[in-house]
Amino acid sequence: MKGRLGLYCLPLHALEVENAIRHRAFHERRIRPASERAQIVRERDAALARVDQFLKRGTLEEIALDMDSAFSQARRLSAAHSERVGARAIDLLHVACALLLESEVFLTSDERQAALANAEALESALVPAAD
Repeated sequence: MKGRLGLYCLPLHALEVENAIRHRAFHERRIRPASERAQIVRERDAALARVDQFLKRGTLEEIALDMDSAFSQARRLSAAHSERVGARAIDLLHVACALLLESEVFLTSDERQAALANAEALESALVPAAD
């Protein structure tokens, strides 16, 4: 897939982002007063709508991948690197997908994912995590 521009969005990424938004709403409901619940719902819905707009505009490129191949690649990565870099299973899966897609750069805010990508000669860029 080299030469294609854009940020890939696998179903895995969509699940992670959408669930993270909902997970934050869950925690916000637990710490903010009940009077702010409507605001929490508006914030959640606005964040989900932004993700949808990114997909519709093509900022995020929806792409499918053979997940059996991704899991096989992740298992190979585990054997080769996990004890050294401390990679979690989800880290392995993310890097495996990037390798299978022949990504030019691996964007992450996780230093372990970056180390794993670099160990496979995949250029990585650390993106600051948003609060």
